[in-house]
Amino acid sequence: MTTYLNADLHCHSVVSDGTLTPEDLAERARSYGVPLWSLTDYDEVAGQQRAAASARVQGVAYLTGTEISVS
Repeated sequence: MTTYLNADLHCHSVVSDGTLTPEDLAERARSYGVPLWSLTDYDEVAGQQRAAASARVQGVAYLTGTEISVS
């Protein structure tokens, strides 16, 4: 039997071009039953501590990430 993990590993917050705060995204992940979540703002890590702390409060596993622009 195959088991799948409902993970969201690509989210952007107001720290880059998103519309929600890292805290709001962590709460939304929990409310949608996402057990593993990652904040991946563009070229920015300023929201990582907030995201990790909020995920911890929400009981959601957290994976640090970022989306790096290259040219």
